[in-house]
Amino acid sequence: MPPLKLFSEAPPITRSWVSLSVLMAVLSSSKVLDLRSVCFSERAVMQHGEWWRLLVNFFYMGDAVKSVFFWFQLHHFWECLKVLELVKYRWEPGDFIKMIVCNACFLLLLKQFFPAMIFLGSPMVMAFVYMYSREYEVQVMNLLGFFQIRCGWLPFAQMLQDLLQAGDIGPNLLGLVSGHTYFYLMEVRSRLLLPERVTLDDVLNLVLRGKHLGAADEALETPAAKKDEAVVEDGSSAAEPADDGEAPEAAEAGQAASPDK
Repeated sequence: MPPLKLFSEAPPITRSWVSLSVLMAVLSSSKVLDLRSVCFSERAVMQHGEWWRLLVNFFYMGDAVKSVFFWFQLHHFWECLKVLELVKYRWEPGDFIKMIVCNACFLLLLKQFFPAMIFLGSPMVMAFVYMYSREYEVQVMNLLGFFQIRCGWLPFAQMLQDLLQAGDIGPNLLGLVSGHTYFYLMEVRSRLLLPERVTLDDVLNLVLRGKHLGAADEALETPAAKKDEAVVEDGSSAAEPADDGEAPEAAEAGQAASPDK
């Protein structure tokens, strides 16, 4: 498929995000854009009201446009974000926007522990790659045109690539933490059968005896269930004689109503 047609058929958020990333990389590499004016700075945001730094820093993924690793990273980001937008969140665009906003807020929070990190584009890419790899982890994909790996290994392949390119995997680790936290809270936790309350005895039984966490709740509910079963059995046994007594009376009434032959 021609590149222009491939670009025009891409979903709007994917197309816009990748376009801004490439534009910022080209402007930065040609010295037209000063990165100090768009990097994330808490002081500039809080004291000078430069709120655009909260958004623009997520679109910068580096300016090594002559490096093949930069385009491979951009290709992974393109494919993962396009599949998430077209397939997983096709009928739930609000959830797709929520995923982006939640990961962005969480990365801004985690960034406070890494003051030297002034751009969050690479961590955001890793968050999307991680979400894609967990959603389609059993599928086989082609990596760099030479290797075939499962999608579940894509984040680690991306980390190895960035380690060879820049020698730093800190941004990738930030993206892994953010993506895994969101995926667990929104996708995994909703499918888990967790007990309503967990006590210290439940934890000790789980660690020492291997019992599941709901064992204590079942032990508490068992006497009540047995009592209810006993009440039901007593009621059914009390109703049986009444049925036996009613049967002769019904027979006698039928004989009295029948005409004499």
